[in-house]
Formats: sequence, C-alpha cells, structure tokens
Amino acid sequence: MPYATVGNLRIYYELTGPEGAPLVLQFGGSLFGRQNFSMVNDAFRERFRLLSYDYSGYGQSDCPIEHYTIEGWAAEAVGLLDALGIERVLTHGTSMGGMVGLAFTAKYPDKVIASCADCSLARCDTYRRTLFRSWRKMAESGTIDDFCEALTIQAVSADFIDAHQDIFENVRYMVSKNAPYTVRQACLAMETMDLEPLVKDIRRPILFTNGTHDIMTPPRLAPSGFSAAQIVEAVPEWARLVEFPDIGHAPLLEVPDEAVQIVTDFFLEALDKEGLAAAAASTETR
Repeated sequence: MPYATVGNLRIYYELTGPEGAPLVLQFGGSLFGRQNFSMVNDAFRERFRLLSYDYSGYGQSDCPIEHYTIEGWAAEAVGLLDALGIERVLTHGTSMGGMVGLAFTAKYPDKVIASCADCSLARCDTYRRTLFRSWRKMAESGTIDDFCEALTIQAVSADFIDAHQDIFENVRYMVSKNAPYTVRQACLAMETMDLEPLVKDIRRPILFTNGTHDIMTPPRLAPSGFSAAQIVEAVPEWARLVEFPDIGHAPLLEVPDEAVQIVTDFFLEALDKEGLAAAAASTETR
C-alpha cells in the first residue's frame, strides 16, 4: 500500500490516471473521506491524474486522538505534496473538502494552479453551525443509523432517494469506514471554522459549485455566515460560482456528468492560461 510520511504521520494515498496528465489533488468530505469521489473518478481520469488520500484521522491513514482543524488538514496536504516531490496541482474538494481546498488555495498559492470547492462555504451561519452541532451530538450518542438517515435526507433530494433506495445503506457503509472520533472532530471543525480572513489572500482561480437547494452548504447564507457567493463578490477576479438549480448538497451524486464537465472545463481553461493545456489534451485519446 502506498504511504507517505508527513511529520510523524503515515498518510495513505493513491495515484491513478494517465501518466503525464495534469494532477488533481482531491480533498474528501467530512463523513465519506476520499470515497466522495468514487462515482466520478473514472470520468476525471479521462483527462487528469488523480491524487486521492486519507486525511489524518480517516481511512487507512494514522488516526491520532487530537484536535483536527480545516487549516491543519490544509497544511497536511502541503506536507503530502512535498513528501511526494509534487510542486503544483489542481485541487478539487467536496463539502468539508471544499473548505480544506479553500484554505489550501488561499494559504499556499505557490502549490496551486486552480481549485474547485464543491458544496463549500467559508464560515457557517447560525443555522449551519447548529446543523453540524446536531450531527456531532448524534455521532457522540452512538445512534449511527439515525445519524446516517438524517445525513442522507439532508444531502439529496426526495426524488433522488426514491430512485436510489440503496442510498441509505451506501451512506452507512461509507460513514462506518471512518473513526467515530474523527467524525465528531470534523463536525466540530466545521462548526468553529472561520476562513473569511483568508479570502483576501486568494490569488489563484477558484470555482465554487453549489446546489441552490442545498441545506448544508447553500451558495447564500444568513448574515452570520460567509458563503460561496460572498467569496466571489470579495475576489471576483479570482473566484467564480456555478449553481446547480435543481439539486441539494451532492452534485457529484445527483448530476455527475454535468458536474464533471463543468470542473473539467474550468481546469482546462486555467491550464491553457498557464500554457499547460497540452498535457491534458494529449491524454484524450488514451
């Protein structure tokens, strides 16, 4: 199994996709980890090489009992890239991974070509803070089935659930792959984070993709929060927002073809501006 040493941690990672293609570093979500991308990885691998890994606390990486933070996980990603001898990447993060990607993009611009933050925000409003606190309390109480059911109905639409009855079991399976302690810490990290001060430091193209009907991380928040739309207003020369009007929190699950195409086009545009598009184009026929 491939592991990298980052500080005193062993971090599990996977490198897949065509050799020589532009590299996309993937930041997984708070409850599913890197499995967030499992349904779209094949499509992304048509153009890109993918670096997928388990944050500390998740999956097959070391799981120290410590306080985890969004910015701490972003710093860990820098350590992973350095350990692997990788200078610059595209990044794609979903849900909490989008928050990690936002912090990574703002704090480490020399590592970034361009980024996509899917289903993301910079600071919770009171509604979202309460939502993540309720998740944490359910996880702490040990009612994993209730927790996963609540998560599922908040993540995807009623129509999607009717058409995919196995979604409840799939969510339970993916959540169970991660330590309960880490799940609680991830909820706490999202409750307490405030990435608004970092927004002014964004100096790389970043795309926000949000579902209009998202309960967890909508594109617009109450005044106590700081949303994707506000980030775009703050740094319009770097940030862009694409909304999916008919879905909630899971573009990669509910509209995967459209989501992959939008992100791919954005990345290819960024690569073209840096004169790096040839590598992506050369993989199309592989």
